[in-house]
Amino acid sequence: MTRFLIYKVLLFSILFLVNLPFSFSQIFDSEQNPPALKWHQINTQNFQIIYPIELETEAQRMANTLEVLVTKVNKSLQKQPRKISIILQNQGTTSNGFVQLAPRRSEFYTTPPQEFDSQDWLNSLAIHELRHVVQFEKLTGYLKKPLFEELGLAIFGITLPPWFYEGDAVGIETALTKAGRGRLPSWEIIFRTNTLSGKKYSYSKDFMGSVRDQTPGYYQLGYFMTTKLRRDYGKDILDSIYTRLKRNPVRPYNLSNSIKYFTGVNTRELHNATVKELDSLWRNQQQQLNPIEYKRLNQRVNETPTDYYLPAAISSEEILVIKKGKATPPAFTLIDASGKEKKILRIGYQEEANFSYSKNKIAWDELRIDARFRKRSFNVVNIHDLKTSKTRQLTHKSRLFAPALSPDAELIAAVDISVSNKISIVELDSRTGSIIKRYSNDANYMLQTPYFNHAGDKLIVVAVSTEGKTLIEIDRKSGVTTQLLPFESQQISRPVYAGRDIIFKAHYNGLDNIYKLERATNKIYQVTSAPFGAFNPWYDTENNRILMNNHQLQGLDISSAPLNQLNKVVSTSENTFIDYYKPLQAQEGETNVFADIPNQVFSSKPYKESNNLFYFHSASLIAEDNEYLNDYNLGITLNSNNQLNTMDVYGGYRFNNALKRSEYLAGLTYKRFFPILNLTYLNQAREIFQRNKTPTGITLVPITWRENVTEANVSVPVSLNRLNHNYSMRFSIGTSYTSRYDVSNRPKTFVSEIILPSKYSLSFGQSTIRSARDLAPRWGQSFNFGYKHFPFDNKFSGELFTFKSRFYFPGMVTNHTLQAAFNAQHSSGTYNMNIDIPRVRGHSHLKPTARLKNTFFIDYRFPMFYPDWEIGPLAYIKRVRGGLFSDFENIGLGNNATPRTYGLDMQMDMNILRFYLPNFGAGGRIIFAKEKSIKKPIFEFTSSFNF
Repeated sequence: MTRFLIYKVLLFSILFLVNLPFSFSQIFDSEQNPPALKWHQINTQNFQIIYPIELETEAQRMANTLEVLVTKVNKSLQKQPRKISIILQNQGTTSNGFVQLAPRRSEFYTTPPQEFDSQDWLNSLAIHELRHVVQFEKLTGYLKKPLFEELGLAIFGITLPPWFYEGDAVGIETALTKAGRGRLPSWEIIFRTNTLSGKKYSYSKDFMGSVRDQTPGYYQLGYFMTTKLRRDYGKDILDSIYTRLKRNPVRPYNLSNSIKYFTGVNTRELHNATVKELDSLWRNQQQQLNPIEYKRLNQRVNETPTDYYLPAAISSEEILVIKKGKATPPAFTLIDASGKEKKILRIGYQEEANFSYSKNKIAWDELRIDARFRKRSFNVVNIHDLKTSKTRQLTHKSRLFAPALSPDAELIAAVDISVSNKISIVELDSRTGSIIKRYSNDANYMLQTPYFNHAGDKLIVVAVSTEGKTLIEIDRKSGVTTQLLPFESQQISRPVYAGRDIIFKAHYNGLDNIYKLERATNKIYQVTSAPFGAFNPWYDTENNRILMNNHQLQGLDISSAPLNQLNKVVSTSENTFIDYYKPLQAQEGETNVFADIPNQVFSSKPYKESNNLFYFHSASLIAEDNEYLNDYNLGITLNSNNQLNTMDVYGGYRFNNALKRSEYLAGLTYKRFFPILNLTYLNQAREIFQRNKTPTGITLVPITWRENVTEANVSVPVSLNRLNHNYSMRFSIGTSYTSRYDVSNRPKTFVSEIILPSKYSLSFGQSTIRSARDLAPRWGQSFNFGYKHFPFDNKFSGELFTFKSRFYFPGMVTNHTLQAAFNAQHSSGTYNMNIDIPRVRGHSHLKPTARLKNTFFIDYRFPMFYPDWEIGPLAYIKRVRGGLFSDFENIGLGNNATPRTYGLDMQMDMNILRFYLPNFGAGGRIIFAKEKSIKKPIFEFTSSFNF
């Protein structure tokens, strides 16, 4: 590829990303909160903190914390960021955070997870996301509102692969605190397992991922690669790279080029050097640990990555797990002593894998997203009876996590997290789901994964504070809480009772293993020594053994270990963890930025949406197809999106290159309430040609005019989920008004106004959850009804009714899919020439035979193989898939019982030019037609992309 062509591709990519109104909305959350929320704000020197009133305490704490952090996280990049808005989101149950431009803001989702490192959740979010704020400022801070934020976001996304900025942020969160993901062996476990197992993949595969194998993820890869840069080339290396990137933001392969400029190695060579170093370090660590190979109790029939989460013995012969993998959606599965599997129930999306078993009952939590306001979600508790095969949702609109059944299955203990971030343990009646008891948590520790003892009179819980993690025991009768361990920087998780003792996962020796707290002596003993990591212990009382997850190359296996096999006291063992981040601490000159946070009370005041409807941030270029000429309309729009995602506004200008006329456009979308209101305005030039008969023949007379087109649309989108099913429904109604003026060569029949033509749409559907390898839902249906007519305009008549449908069925082999689609339309009057339903493939090469009434498509699609081919820096091909199809037209109308076209297609799923997003599909299609005039097959190129 020539240098000129590379520059052209990069510049087109910037234009492409900026011009697409949906592109970044797919990357960042653009949904809304319920309209009844009362928002407040705190303004400090560097931050505007916007928050629901219930989070007043947390907002004050974050105001103090962020003001301290902002001077710490920018040190190695030498850039003080401008004031930015931080929005605390409390309505969702997902733990997340992000920073974005257009509009410039950061969002913290305040609900803490049930599995994380050993520090306060919001503290961790603050330091990680604030590093992203500094990164944005360093690279694109000169591109500001009201014109250039989208351009800045596009340049940031094109210049920096996510491994670079996410890895750097993880390095900062680890180096500047006593916790951070860089200290967790569980976080690096896939990378470590692959490397020590001899699976050293290419840079593209480790970065972009794979549908065939487990790969580390770009957070993990980026942490090690950016940390190696700083270890080998000093504290200023990232600052030097950002500075060079900023000077020429459209340089081809800019980051790799800049890394090589300063270090002599490109990104691929840096990746290989990092893997080589880690291989040496991890092998040295492994030699110190004396790992034990544990027998696998499940049977794998192939090498497809699959996890068997949370093994629980329900009898001497059967183990219950959640099975989930790249080829299989999550499902409760029974495994007998021979390894034979029996699927019990497919389940829905969980923030983390969780379930509890007792007395033939299974309790688990699932995410439920609000039907309309998708910033709000809930975590509900379900229960399934293995004897009756009945499933019930016990709670509704709850925020309950990690439910644990009591030994008699009469009660369920769970973590309750309120919208004010108050955390407690509650007990539910397992029959009704009602809360019957709540245990206080005056220190408001983050509580995780409660578990009943065998007598049912005590609960063990993980507690997290700013000082680390510990175990606390709750006496159910008295309510007294006892702290069993000191707070420490350990990823203590999923404690269960073994008699009076407690077993849990931790990493005292530098690797995740199962440990036992002996209550009689208060000593901690190491129970397992897994080669890569052991997790999720369950005490099997009948066989006096521990069931656990044993991490291997293809995922989490099930293994068992005797309770007292090692009997090694933790206090005598050495921590062998590779502190890869250590040089960063010296470079930053900090070890715990949270050590001295003030407690200042900041002034707060209401944040009113009515005063903050507009945030003009970007001028976006328009480059769109011209309907009159094989060329582009060019123009520009000024865009506004407010901070709470409730109103989007744009206004702009474009030049119609075919008609050589200026055009003007504007639009508004208001999304605060249940219906979504959309208004658009367009002033445009138009042209048609009228055929006139003259004595010398037919002449074409151009008729030109301008018109004002105002459109209004109201839509109501609804989506629901339950277990492994997703449901959606959308109703919309729209109309428009068109007035025409400056008409040249005006014909007698010319209409100056089109008054309120109306259109209606109703769609609904349901589908099942897909695995990574599924090309479509295993089961699903979708239906769309549309209707257009002229109820208020007697100058026009006619109507158009459309029906579109699609059906999904399982194929003959796992991950194959059979799809069928039937579409029909009925038109009359003005709409007679409209075609609003999909046409058969290859229709542009065929002659119309009759007015189109319906189409019917049958598709069989299947993955062919997963090559993970790296074609240098140009493309990385993850999957090749194929398909067979038959397309019918006007079924039931004449002799149309055979397909009009049929054929096969093949497509490759890939990443191009080492961009993580979008995901591209490119391939070809061979079409055969039944018309005798089409003697040769039709070849078509196909392409697609998604974010």
